[in-house]
Amino acid sequence: MARIALVNLSSLSMPGNDPIFPLGIERIRQVLCEAGHSVRVVDFQREPQLQRDHSWVRQGWDVVGMTIRNVDPIELACESHVPHYRDYAADLREAAGAAADSILWVGGGPGFSLFAQEFTEALNLNVGVVGPGESVMLRLCKDPLRSAEQRNVVVTGTPDPKFSTRVMDYDPELMAVYASKRSAMIGVETRRKSCYQGCTYCPYAHITKDDWGAERDIPALLAEVRAIHDAGIRQIFFTDAIFNADIRYAKKVVAALNSDLDCPGLRWSAYFTPKPFDREFAALLAESDVEYVVISPDSLHPGMMNEIGKSFGIQHVDRCLELCREFGLKPKINVVLGGPNENEDTARATLEYINQNLEPQELVLHIGYRVLPETAMSRQTETTAKELLEPTFLHIDPEMFGWLYKYLDSKFLKPEFILNAAAAKRGLRSRRVVRAQYSVARKLLPLAVQ
Repeated sequence: MARIALVNLSSLSMPGNDPIFPLGIERIRQVLCEAGHSVRVVDFQREPQLQRDHSWVRQGWDVVGMTIRNVDPIELACESHVPHYRDYAADLREAAGAAADSILWVGGGPGFSLFAQEFTEALNLNVGVVGPGESVMLRLCKDPLRSAEQRNVVVTGTPDPKFSTRVMDYDPELMAVYASKRSAMIGVETRRKSCYQGCTYCPYAHITKDDWGAERDIPALLAEVRAIHDAGIRQIFFTDAIFNADIRYAKKVVAALNSDLDCPGLRWSAYFTPKPFDREFAALLAESDVEYVVISPDSLHPGMMNEIGKSFGIQHVDRCLELCREFGLKPKINVVLGGPNENEDTARATLEYINQNLEPQELVLHIGYRVLPETAMSRQTETTAKELLEPTFLHIDPEMFGWLYKYLDSKFLKPEFILNAAAAKRGLRSRRVVRAQYSVARKLLPLAVQ
């Protein structure tokens, strides 16, 4: 059996980073332990001294795996995390000394999957994994020395065959560390299925590589949630691309949470879509401990929604909000100004919709789209993954910030938002900006405006 260290690079202390509980790395740890391997998770929230002290790497490891969740923060005024990842990996390999060549170095995780070839080379890894890593890691760890003969190889992960029935057994010590954070939250998967919406900016389908639609066995799901509650965490986030993409299964999950869970004080939230979202579902949610109904129309102008690939329209957002109001649910509406061909008319329509239909606590407003590989937006801008490793944003009309203050009601202009908007404006001057070379909007916008 192999000795394996799994390093949560996304827990490094670096500007703009707010580490969350490492769901993926814990899942791989459990799968490897079940197979009889000896596994240690290196997390810098639990052991901050290990960010500088690399002596642990000389303790006879067969495999060192490194996971990356985020490449950089989502805001325009961001600093890329990539140099921090690169420096840490280089320092770790140097600290391993002569043993470095006999260690199998592996990389994975959501952010890693977007730039698998680039990260595999930049971090000097033997193998990089795209998508789910459970089965790949089991295979690699059967003969790590032979796998270590590979250089800069990228492989695609395959689904965990036990995903539906596996009950996650999280490390209680690591859970306690994250439970102590001010806004402690942990992610839970209810199903694995690639998102069907096809938003032009979203690389989710490429990250997951899962298109088989596996659903969690509900008793196993509830057992996992109870264990999280027992560990002291009172907020969970269902990490499905869209919680109610299959509304029939989502209703079963919520009904089970309502009737069978018995976890006082536990709150949950998820990403929802306003289509499908019916009265029966809203009623079930109202009986549950759902904290927020998070939906992401991103724009509230029909043409712009078409432009960015939304599978629903303004009428569905209207209906979802109507049901939330009727049943006392708390909506959170994600909006991003600065989509392809955004102009004063489209921005004004979005901002006026916000003024008329939302309260300040219901709005999450961002400015600018980060262009990511394996998306329609990256193809429209004719950019490569290598280029996009540097924080790259879609071109925004410089007047955008003026339109924001011109049309958005003052009740939304809280000091924190004003500071973030100012930082975004400064960020435009220093960040790499690209323009779309072609766009469906030229066909859709005139029709939508009519």
